Amino acid sequence: MLEAYRQHAEERAQLGIPPLPLNAQQTSELCELLKNPPEEEKEFLMTLLRDRIPPGVDEAAYVKA
Repeated sequence: MLEAYRQHAEERAQLGIPPLPLNAQQTSELCELLKNPPEEEKEFLMTLLRDRIPPGVDEAAYVKA
């Protein structure tokens, strides 16, 4: 999940646009990773949780909650 997200973010950065927010599947995988995070990825995982999940009634927000 992390590698795919980084690749997506890099492709969008080359176009000069921000990456898309995480979808419900990605958010679910992120939550699983946060249960036992790799030491070198902790900060990045928290950044994704805090900044890349849309607020409101989106499916990803439901998974996060």
